[in-house]
Amino acid sequence: MSNRKTVIDLSEHFQRNFWLYIISLFCIFTGIVLGIYTVKYMGANEKGELISYFTSFTKNIMQSDLKYKNVFYDVLKNNIPLIFAMWFLGLTMVGIPVILVIDVIKGFTIGFSISFVINGLGTKGLGMVLLGILPQNLIYIPCVLVSSVIAMEFSLDILRDKMNNKRLNSIWIKITSYSIIFIFITVIMGLGFIFETYITPNLVKLILK
Repeated sequence: MSNRKTVIDLSEHFQRNFWLYIISLFCIFTGIVLGIYTVKYMGANEKGELISYFTSFTKNIMQSDLKYKNVFYDVLKNNIPLIFAMWFLGLTMVGIPVILVIDVIKGFTIGFSISFVINGLGTKGLGMVLLGILPQNLIYIPCVLVSSVIAMEFSLDILRDKMNNKRLNSIWIKITSYSIIFIFITVIMGLGFIFETYITPNLVKLILK
């Protein structure tokens, strides 16, 4: 019975926020396209410097023993602030434009990485994209998408309540529920953190060999 209720709640949530999902998804894909075209139209010198840096980075991966603790810290540093920013912006009534900008930036990062790696490494780059970039982002992108929609929905609810002069007696209950959802999303992203920390570097080593 509870499983059926969960499915119904998720279905209602999606129907209620259909256009928010479309807008957020559009922003992410816009960012991906911008990232791809940024690499395509970079100058030869800039591209050369980046490829040189990337080559030295891959050599370091091949030559040294990885410190997984440092890798895990970097992964958290790259992702947790993004989720925290989404959560915080959802508590405001003016955070929606910034949330959409974050969606574009996340898409840009993915598009730039994919395009740059393929440009820099050719066939090996395609392997790195398929095994080193896409797997964790198949977890991250849905999490970012859902986070941005939930944050925008919460922000709009606060705005509607204020415009209708509704009492915000239950605001702390709403914030608690809202925060629990974000904690749950972060836990799901944790699967991506683990993959990116412990599996991705070894896959990259395998491809480069």
